[in-house]
Amino acid sequence: MNLSSIVYKKYWEAAIEAISQYIVSGIFQGAVYALIAVGIVIIFKATKVFNFAQGHLLMMGVLLSYIFINQFGIWIAIPLTIVCAIGIGYIMERVALRPLIGQSHVSALLMTLALAYLLDGIAIIFWGTKIMPYPQWFPEQKFPFLAIEVSSGYVWTILIAVIIFIGLAFFYRRSKMGKSMRATAESHQVSQSLGIKVTNIFSLCWILAAVIGFIMALFFGVHVGAFRYISEWGFKAIPAVLIGGLDSIVGAIVGGLLVGILEVIATVYLGAAIGNIFPFIILLIVILIKPYGLFGQVEVVRV
Repeated sequence: MNLSSIVYKKYWEAAIEAISQYIVSGIFQGAVYALIAVGIVIIFKATKVFNFAQGHLLMMGVLLSYIFINQFGIWIAIPLTIVCAIGIGYIMERVALRPLIGQSHVSALLMTLALAYLLDGIAIIFWGTKIMPYPQWFPEQKFPFLAIEVSSGYVWTILIAVIIFIGLAFFYRRSKMGKSMRATAESHQVSQSLGIKVTNIFSLCWILAAVIGFIMALFFGVHVGAFRYISEWGFKAIPAVLIGGLDSIVGAIVGGLLVGILEVIATVYLGAAIGNIFPFIILLIVILIKPYGLFGQVEVVRV
């Protein structure tokens, strides 16, 4: 084997290894963005309220589960985390959002921003700003993927995201409550005429979005640690929501994966500064071409 062949082989192996790493990192980030985006879409479809606090729900899930695992162990921490998610989601909708029913959508949107800052303030008061090592509650091992080995933190986070997506699809299509949520998303008046209590559906949507964020937190925290700046992932998920379409769960998944993979590639080749804003660059391009997103439903307004 001559020198040029050896150099070519080494170059090809390095390229495969780099591509493998980009794929895994991109899918990992994309899965997190997609789950945050799905929570936003679930609430928006039924209530027409864009929830800016969804990333902060993920943050609270990580911080609370961090305490529960350290104090009680994982098997008690899991149900405690889910119970907290149900309580927080219900309180946010019942106390903060329900009094705004009938008011302008801007009022509700600003309320979600207020909730985001409230949760951020609570995190600072009780946990501070330092990064705390999240307990490694499942076995640490490596899984082969193309030319690299992937840590269990990546694998479990991606796997739980897939399970949640499949579970949501089953819930919306098969369960009575899921069908009620779909009907409410289509028309509040028609849903009420069919005997569906729309306010209960609103509460369920907020609870479901909170539970999704808190379940994801149990796996996401192992990889990144426990700290308040996790909430910034929620703002990165906003382009994923708008790219996929505000009323499309499938669009949220596709948008999240697209943003995650392209952000990783941009960070590697263009630098971290460009990588941080790249999701918003993609958003501008997509919105200029398709204002309602890739999978969003076009609204026809008759004048």
